[in-house]
Amino acid sequence: MPELPEVETVVRSLQPDITREVIQRVTIQWHKTVADPRSLPRMENQAIRSVSRRGKFILLNLDPGAIVIHLRMTGRLYTHTPDETQEPYVTAVFHFQSGKKLYFQDTRKFGRIYFTTDAKGFFHHLGPEPLSQTFTAQWLTNQLHNRHRQIKPLLLDQAFLVGLGNIYVDEALFRAGVHPLTPSDRIPSENIQKLHRVIRTLLRNAIDAQGTTIINFQHGDNRSGSFQHQLKVYGRSDQPCPKCKTPIRKMVIGQRGTHYCPACQIHYE
Repeated sequence: MPELPEVETVVRSLQPDITREVIQRVTIQWHKTVADPRSLPRMENQAIRSVSRRGKFILLNLDPGAIVIHLRMTGRLYTHTPDETQEPYVTAVFHFQSGKKLYFQDTRKFGRIYFTTDAKGFFHHLGPEPLSQTFTAQWLTNQLHNRHRQIKPLLLDQAFLVGLGNIYVDEALFRAGVHPLTPSDRIPSENIQKLHRVIRTLLRNAIDAQGTTIINFQHGDNRSGSFQHQLKVYGRSDQPCPKCKTPIRKMVIGQRGTHYCPACQIHYE
């Protein structure tokens, strides 16, 4: 599933293409793509004022309201005409008055489109943005020490902190030297401060690299991200740790494959 850097990359690629475009109509080619089909008329004849992101969601901001898109596992948004290999997987098309179109392609058909008149309420269940001023080292220290949860599942919990997924949590914990099974309230404050720094640095660097493409993430005109070349542990099980040469291990935590170095990452108990 695309994580914060990938979704931010999609948003930035769409901004110059569709901002100020007026939606003439939306055609649905897979009936479950729009969460509530009754909302389709409310999207029509509306101008897209801006394109933004909240967590892993993309917002096409209208006036009033917003179209909220979740790419899920295989969703893509692009304005170029799909070729014969892409066309069968297009699940929705936004037709603009200018003649331009925005295609929502979704091979596995898990992606969803929503319409809301209250974006703040729509996202009330989400935690803070890790690149915002709200996400401080002190906030993270207080939140972790007030909970007793394994750190890997906690960082994946979008109600705790948005945007992080399997790739960037594994990478952040490695760079902070924290074992993924460590209870959150057992992590020393100095490691939490390091974790705070590496999360922000990791995400910024991944955005600069236009995300991570391991299987199928693409944006714009079939462009891929390049941050996979900077990964230290994710997807590298049995390969030598870049720091100590100990083989990287993989385990399952909360039904998620987890990569870590047993030597460099301390399991605080």
